[in-house]
Amino acid sequence: MSSSQGTSLPRMIRKRVIRLLISLVVVLTLSFLLMQLVPGDPARTTLGPDATLEQVEERRHVLGLDQPVVVQYWNYWKRVVTGNFGVSMMKSVPVSYTISKGLQNTLILVVIALTVTFVAATVTGIVIGVLTNGNRNQPVLASFTVIAGLIAALPQFVVAMALVYFFSVRLNWLPVAFATDWKSFVLPALAITGTSTAIMARVIRSQTEVVLGQDYIRVARAKRLPQQLIYRRHALPNVLTAGLTLSGLQLGSVIAASIVVEKVFAIPGLGNALITGMIDSDYPVVQAILLIFASAVLVVTLLVDILIGALDPRSNLQDK
Repeated sequence: MSSSQGTSLPRMIRKRVIRLLISLVVVLTLSFLLMQLVPGDPARTTLGPDATLEQVEERRHVLGLDQPVVVQYWNYWKRVVTGNFGVSMMKSVPVSYTISKGLQNTLILVVIALTVTFVAATVTGIVIGVLTNGNRNQPVLASFTVIAGLIAALPQFVVAMALVYFFSVRLNWLPVAFATDWKSFVLPALAITGTSTAIMARVIRSQTEVVLGQDYIRVARAKRLPQQLIYRRHALPNVLTAGLTLSGLQLGSVIAASIVVEKVFAIPGLGNALITGMIDSDYPVVQAILLIFASAVLVVTLLVDILIGALDPRSNLQDK
């Protein structure tokens, strides 16, 4: 590694951290504006139409909605920085309590889904890429393209209902709704990974074909190196870099899919709490969960960029 490449990684990290901080400020501001821009009075919504004007005003005072917007914005920042997301409008319990109850289940589900997606998409994409490289096995490529396209087009809730029908209702292998054992996460994870795996596998297949067409691969083959050595030492690291990049980008899609899937399988996670909060107009809960999801995507994207920069110093040159 040259000295310029060695110094480019810290420079890249500094720039990405600055971008992360700016993005977090934007996310926090948008999260605050969520309550301000929603039509109606949150206090009136939570108390119901039969509440008196005095009750509504008292509720607005408790929620801090009777203060100027600038003061509300400043107080919101202070609460978020200290980890205080306020109190649920509907349940009158700290929002942090709601988050602590659902965070573990959502985290387990998202980690499983991302891991399965990365492994399945990488293996499938590389295998198909190797088999079809050089315009070989065109029927295999055509079948893969059609199947991956169909899977990618299926909505997660349709996949979830189909999985429930076959594996829970017909075969009785896995639970329909959430329980306390590991089996409860099998069907939800499969429902999430289908679309993401199909999309990633198609991109990784294309990347595999590009990598196998590079000059250093031709040189390795000209030296009559074993095919397994060429794939493992020269092609695989470059394809894995693309896989890591796609995994970071797919995190947002996985989180969005987990929101729907948690509701279908009655998983007490953040996604389920988010939908319930939106239905009940429980804005503090919605704000906090959206903030957590957005922050998770930003932080993971930063970590993936740093990991790719460490594995492939050439990717840091664009940050000079």
